[in-house]
Parts: sequence; C-alpha cells; structure tokens
Amino acid sequence: MQNTMPKHYLWAIGEGIKTYRPGEIIVDRYQVQGDRILLDTQPEKTPQMPEEIPGEIEPYLRLFPYRLHIPQVYGILSVTEKKRTREIWLLEGGPIDANSGSLMPEIARAWKDATPMRQLNWLWQMAQLWQPLNVQKVASSLLNSENLRVEGQLVRLLELQADRKSLTLQHLGRFWQKWASNAHPVVEKFLKQLFHQMITGEVHNADRLIVQLDLALEVLGRSQIRKIHIATATDTGPNRSNNEDACYPASKTMISYPPSYKTVAMVCDGIGGQEGGEEASELAIKVLCQRLQNIPEDGDPLTITTKLEESAYVANDAIYERNDNEQRQGRQRMGTTLVMALAHLHELYITHIGDSRAYWITPTRCHQVTLDDDVATRQVRLGYSLYQDAVNQVASGALVQALGITASTSLHPTVQRFPIDEDSIFLICSDGLSDRNRVEEYWQTEILPLLQGKTNLATVRDRLIEIANATNGHDNVTVALVYYQVTDQGQITELSLPPVKVQHLKVQKSRKNSEFNSSDSQFFENKPKNFPYDSEYKSGWFYLSGILILLVLGGILAYFLSPLAKELTQPLDVKSPKINTFAANTEKPSQQPNSIFSPSLSLDIDSLILINHGDISRERLHEPIELLNNTTNKKVIGIVSNGSILQVTRKLNKSEETWLELQVCSTVTPSNIDLELSNVLLQPKDKGWIQKVKIESSLGVIILERNSEKIDGCVED
Repeated sequence: MQNTMPKHYLWAIGEGIKTYRPGEIIVDRYQVQGDRILLDTQPEKTPQMPEEIPGEIEPYLRLFPYRLHIPQVYGILSVTEKKRTREIWLLEGGPIDANSGSLMPEIARAWKDATPMRQLNWLWQMAQLWQPLNVQKVASSLLNSENLRVEGQLVRLLELQADRKSLTLQHLGRFWQKWASNAHPVVEKFLKQLFHQMITGEVHNADRLIVQLDLALEVLGRSQIRKIHIATATDTGPNRSNNEDACYPASKTMISYPPSYKTVAMVCDGIGGQEGGEEASELAIKVLCQRLQNIPEDGDPLTITTKLEESAYVANDAIYERNDNEQRQGRQRMGTTLVMALAHLHELYITHIGDSRAYWITPTRCHQVTLDDDVATRQVRLGYSLYQDAVNQVASGALVQALGITASTSLHPTVQRFPIDEDSIFLICSDGLSDRNRVEEYWQTEILPLLQGKTNLATVRDRLIEIANATNGHDNVTVALVYYQVTDQGQITELSLPPVKVQHLKVQKSRKNSEFNSSDSQFFENKPKNFPYDSEYKSGWFYLSGILILLVLGGILAYFLSPLAKELTQPLDVKSPKINTFAANTEKPSQQPNSIFSPSLSLDIDSLILINHGDISRERLHEPIELLNNTTNKKVIGIVSNGSILQVTRKLNKSEETWLELQVCSTVTPSNIDLELSNVLLQPKDKGWIQKVKIESSLGVIILERNSEKIDGCVED
C-alpha cells in the first residue's frame, strides 16, 4: 500500500523572512520557494516551539475553531544575524497549492468568473468570520484583497492582520462594494442593495447580514438538483474482541436521497469498556434517530441548529440516566463520542462531541472540519500553546467531553453548517481510522477518485476500513461517507432586496418568520414561480397588521396600569455601595418570582434587557450586576443601576462560556444617591462585557419583547 505524502508548504511572517531569497535553506530544513513561502523538507520532525506566546500570535490560537479559513501557527524560527536575533513565525494550512507551491487566487480575480451561488457562498463565509475576527481585533484581515484567497468553494486567509482602528460592517460594505459591478447578473442588483444597506447602517451587525445571505442562498439553491449518497461500515478490528463503535445507517448500508432529515449519517465511538461503550453508542444512535424526525423539512438554519443541539442533549440525558440507574461510578460510567452529518436543502450540518471526526474532501484538499474535544485542543483555544506542542504533552488526547458522562448543563455540542455549491465528499469516522493522520495520508489516492468518477462509494468505504485495520489496527473502526452531488437545472431568476426594516415585535419562531422580519415577504422582487411563501405572506400581512395594532393598544394600556410603569418612575432607595442592592441571585429563573426571563427567549444581538429589582428584598440581592472592560483581564468598569435598560451589542463564545457585550441605553438616577456610588454607576452609551449565565440567573432581569421606541444611548433600528 504505497502513498505519497503531499509537500508541506508554510507561510512565513515576521521581519526575519525578508532577508532570504528563493532557493536558500533556513536552519538546514526550510527551503525558500518564493516570497514568504517555505517548504518544510523534514515534516516528520517537530518544529521549534516558542517559550511564550506573544500577543500578536494569540489571535491565531483563539481562532483555532476557524482553521478551515484561517492558517494556524506551525512553529517559530529564531535566526541570528549580525548579533541580532529575528523571529520568523511559520503558518500551516494556508491557501497554498500543495502540488505547485503557489498561492491560491485572490478572491477579487476569481470573483467575476464565479457562479452566483458561489459568490454568495464566499460572502456568507466572510460574514461568518466578521464577528469572531472583530472580537480578536483582526477584522482588517477581511478587508485586504491580497490576503483573501479562494480555494474552490472556500474563502481562505493568508494571515491575520491587526486592526489599527475600530471596524464596523460599514467598512466591510465599502470593501465589498468594489465587487458589485462584476457580480453575476442574477445577484448583481441584490448585492448592490445589500452593500448599500451595510454602508448606511440598515444592516449593522453580522447576524442580520448572515440572515439576508441565507435567504438568498436558499432561493438560489432551489435552482439546483441535489442528491445525497451515504455508505457506512463498522469493523471490530484485528486486535479487539468486541465492537464499541456504532453507525447509522447500519453497517454496509448504502442509501440515496434528496436532502432531508433522512439523509443523515452518524458515527459513535463508545467509552466505558466491554458492554458499556457498546451500549452507549447504540443508545445514542437510537435516541438521535427518534429526535431527528422532528426536524422540519422547511426549517431555517436557527431552527435546524437548535434541533440538532437539543437532540444531542436528549441523547446525553438518556445515557447519563442509565449510568445513574445502574449505579456506575468513575471509569465504569459509559459514554460515547458523536459525529453526525445532516444534509438539509443546500447545506450540510455537522454535529460533534468527542474525538470522532468529520473531513471535507474537495478537488484540491482534505479539510478536517471538526476539532477534537480533548486536552490539546483546549490548550490551544485558551491561547496556552501551539497545537504542535500541545499534542506532544502528556494526556493531550484525553477527552474533555463526551455524551453521557456528565449532565447536559455541562455539555457543549458543536453544530457547524456548510453551504455546498459543488460536488463534495464528507467523511465521518472514529479514531480507528483518523489516528496517526491516516485520512490526510490516503485521501488523495483513496477518496479523491470518487469525485473524479473513477470509483464508487462502496469501494472507497471498504478500502478505508482495510487501511485502518492494516496501518492502525489498535481499535474498532467506523466510517460513513456522504457524497453530496449538485447539478444546475436551468435559468435562475434575478434576485433583489428591498430596504431592511427591523421588526420590533418578536414572533414565535417558525420557518415563515424565524429570524426574519415582515419586510422579507418582498425580499425578492422577481421570485421564481414556485417560490413557497407567496400565499402565506399575503395572508400573513393581514393578520400581522391586526396583531400589531392590538399590541400597540395593549402596550399603551399596560404602561398606565402596570406596576412596572410605577416602578420605573419611582426613585430608587440606594444608601451605600457597600449594601448590595443591584443584582442577582444564583437561583434558577424558574424559581424567581421577580424574574421574567424564560429559556424560550434568547439573548440575541439587539435584545433589550430591563433591570427591575422591584420588591426583591435586599437580603436576596447579594451580587451586583457589573460590566467588565473585556473577557480577558476582566476589569470592572461599573455597576448597572436598578431601572436601567441595556442592549446586547455583541456575543462571544469563549472557553465554553458565552459572553455578552451590553450597552447602557437608559438609566434611572436615584434622587438620594451617595456621591461615592454615583461614580461607579454606568451611564447611557457605556459598554461592557458580562457572562450570559449571570444575566440568565439574575433576579429582576426582564427581556423586553417590545422595542418600538427610540431609547437614548442605543442604536435606533
């Protein structure tokens, strides 16, 4: 079984690289290929590791979950010249052709020849990256044409570039505007309007931008025929007596469907020894198959993502409860990893927990799209070490989470979605195959021929099982191949976009109005004849108008009759900053009569929060609501006073915690406030960070459902 490893090209950053010319070899290992491109001639050896991670490198580690688009730090070179040491940082996984060693094309050059679906797909990926890069203050990386490369469907960055100033979507809109005139005629009008709305501030956050692009991608996707082929297999392996892995569909099954809840593939790798691991993996698949039947055929991305997360929680609870019922303790407790692929409309969703993996095979590369939930990955995401260093540490592969081991409150499943605009293969597998980089080693010879029409799905599946047993062999092995085929079926109708009008009233989420507002009923002026929402929108407008009128009248009456209105107009009794009158108990919201927070209400961007302690006794208020300057050094910038209204301006998932950036919209200043306390109370337009869990568990926190009035200090929608 012969296979040739691809050449390992690296991108070099730092002042030290400027002194080298093509052909030179650095430290007897790295050969200079061209401007800042190096070839590692000894990739089997571990590169030099830094003693400390400098601040300018830390964003690469924090953004490790986005390595599909962002290169990662491979190692460092310390070169001494004329008694001066210069550092060269090496980046791997960048947009460099593994065959030629040349850079992938710039997005600006590839743009004009791309299909309309691909143009929207590229913009969608950049929109997904905007917020996490902005949080790390490297959003400038998305505003440099030379830094933006494309590799087929994927947008790839050469490197991260530090921001010199605060950036907003207006900057991204102006940058994209240069591409509007070269956009495909089908989407040209749509994009020109969207870019204008970004520049004028009508679309002012990434969530709304993604919603607009999602709608357009969905409609364009209807002009394509999509078919999913799935093949699975599981094998005990040469050195095991029983198989703790499980898969769905059942082993040696092959199915073909259009995208729906039926087009799903799962791989579970059981934990907990003989019987236990096998029981956990089979139970997880049984529960997940039942839950997936609740996924709506016309569900929007938010609904699908939520359903997949909920399914993982239910499967976790089933295993966890069985562990408790059987009184399993410590290592006797059974659990399982999970990686699941679900095809839905024009997208593929990957749900992941543990160290079973998903790979995306394209004509040019094999991309690992999941991150192992192990100690090594956690070290990188926390910014403690480079991945090459972390994987060599003791217990680096130990799992930090799996289904069934802990309660669902401690579980953090990952759900990713990938718009697909050309034939693609997704491989999901247990570590019986992925260990020792066997997928990266064999994808070109064994899987790529399937995309080239030179082999069939069953043959590839069986070869992967054979390779795993022959070259690894220490574990059970399970594979599931998802072959996603896309065919254009004809002329596409031109898309257009009316001005965005933000719906102030939140309505129960459904496919018709989930993340969108009522103005989206006219989202496309020239819709395809089979556009599915015409009748619903025509009748929906009539009923929605009536509901809005009733709610406005009800709101007026409620204002004058509600005790809440009286509370807002009364002065607050605040004596001293030493008396904790400001916030929150750690009891669950359901146990708090003065908290109207409901799990069904999410703290989305632009949500409004009222701090209303009302009649809560001071004995129960033992922790002030404090906002911090950032999520790293966590310095308190001030306290939120009773009666304040705040707006969620940003969300950040960090180290398995969700953080909210809140902006103070309005405050009620107590008439008898102490001078010492007045200096720490936050004022309108002040901003700061707080953990989402602290808001959710606070007494007297009300998530406002009405946002029809302009509130000083907040952006008017």
